[in-house]
Amino acid sequence: MPRKRDPFELLSRGLTLAAFAACVLILFAAPLFALAWRLRPFPGFLIDSTLTVNSRSGEGWSGREAGLDAPQAITRVAGEPVTTAREFNRVLERLAVGQEISVFTRLPDGRVRLHPTIRLDTFPRRDFLTLFWLPYAVGLAYFAIGVWIFLASGQDRPGRALAFFCVSVSAASGLLFDVLTTHYATAMWVVGVAMLGGALLTLAMRFPVEWAPVHRRPWLLGLPYTVSLALALWGIVSLSRPDDPWMYLEARSASYRYAALACLVFFSVMLYRAPQSRDSAVRRQARVVLLGSVIAFTPMVVWFLAPVFGVSLQFSAVVFLPLLLLFPLTVAVAIVRYRLLEVDAIVNRAIVYGALTAVLAGLYTAAISLSQSVFVGLTGEKSDAAVVLTTLIVASAITPMRTRLQTWVDRQFRELPAGALRAFEAEVAEFLELNDPDLLSQRFLSEAVMSLSAEAGAVVRVQDGRPITVHTHGPWRGTALMSVPIGNEGESYGMLMIGPRRDGRRYRRTEAESLAEVARNVARAMRISAVHRPTVED
Repeated sequence: MPRKRDPFELLSRGLTLAAFAACVLILFAAPLFALAWRLRPFPGFLIDSTLTVNSRSGEGWSGREAGLDAPQAITRVAGEPVTTAREFNRVLERLAVGQEISVFTRLPDGRVRLHPTIRLDTFPRRDFLTLFWLPYAVGLAYFAIGVWIFLASGQDRPGRALAFFCVSVSAASGLLFDVLTTHYATAMWVVGVAMLGGALLTLAMRFPVEWAPVHRRPWLLGLPYTVSLALALWGIVSLSRPDDPWMYLEARSASYRYAALACLVFFSVMLYRAPQSRDSAVRRQARVVLLGSVIAFTPMVVWFLAPVFGVSLQFSAVVFLPLLLLFPLTVAVAIVRYRLLEVDAIVNRAIVYGALTAVLAGLYTAAISLSQSVFVGLTGEKSDAAVVLTTLIVASAITPMRTRLQTWVDRQFRELPAGALRAFEAEVAEFLELNDPDLLSQRFLSEAVMSLSAEAGAVVRVQDGRPITVHTHGPWRGTALMSVPIGNEGESYGMLMIGPRRDGRRYRRTEAESLAEVARNVARAMRISAVHRPTVED
């Protein structure tokens, strides 16, 4: 009788497929909208869907040079009142490049400003490359990686979580230009950004090993997405508030902070798994992913959290987006369990210099603000001397901070001083593991469970006529859907029991036959290691 599928699994698979379908439409339509918009006259500034001026700027943008900047909200363009972004675009469509127009804006405190002569230009090719084609290319790459991961490991929870994260990033990147220009799918972009935090937190709960409470309570996986849905709803509602066009800024910032929090939690989980897990495969996976996530997310985390500390950083697609590609690639490599070369030293350096960069950035920002405040209080104006003084202070702190961080990371990862010695130590550990019958059977169990995408498994031996469970992997509940003897040439070392698959599918006969063949070879290795094991005489 086929096993009933978990409704949470079915819902997860359905939502992931729906997200892929929506992302296909986004990636198909985005270039069409962007190319059509570029043919319109450009007033030298960009707006969000609530008619507030966006802070992005470029060289020679006439509107920004005339003083149009956030948080001003557009009220009249070329003598015509506008209440929506669509009306704003329709007014510009009727004008021509080279004309000069007037623009009225409103500030949050109610003051009105007039910008009488704004020249209409053609949107610069360089800015079109960095604001559209680069994010769009990153979105395409994330979509392709997501498809690959879903096809390779979509039946597993970690693979599906990563695929959904890739789709969210793809949608957010592909729609970035639309959010600044045409505003056809701003609501979808809001949902995509809000889902980033939920998807990453869910992945942290599932990878490289699933969090134990999740096995007993699968609904826990829905909590991060519940927060994401609430943020998405808040963001969508805030887009339809003409009386308060700045409300969406709070909702967007909340989604950014949630994504930054998810990144920090993911870092922490990988940092804990890398040196602490008892399973060598889990340790290797965690270290590979830690490397990719630190490099990929650290710049974005700094940008997300900068406003919390009163710092405004200009978003640069060239700086932030390409690095993001490293994260899904490293997680995908770990999920499909591709064997990499020694990466501990690289991970060590990535943690040290990634953390050092983040700490110094925060220290520099705080010191600049403090020193400028002191100079303003003493002299009544800002001073370049504050910047110079702060730079010297931060520069003098680099070496001792790096030394302390290096010592701490070395202690956590127990890094040996020479690459050859580390490789030798790994070979010795592997030899000892494969020549100890008890460790060998435990390794066989974990490899079998992971390879077959099973929920759990166990090794059972018969002692005094009674079955004794000697090893378990995962939340073993005693339910075996496949079992093979660990024995060869009359020697029996027990029985390997495999629980149900995570996705509810049945095991194939060919899988049972292959597992039995491996079990016979494992039994031969156990017999040889037992024969040659040294004994201690009294």
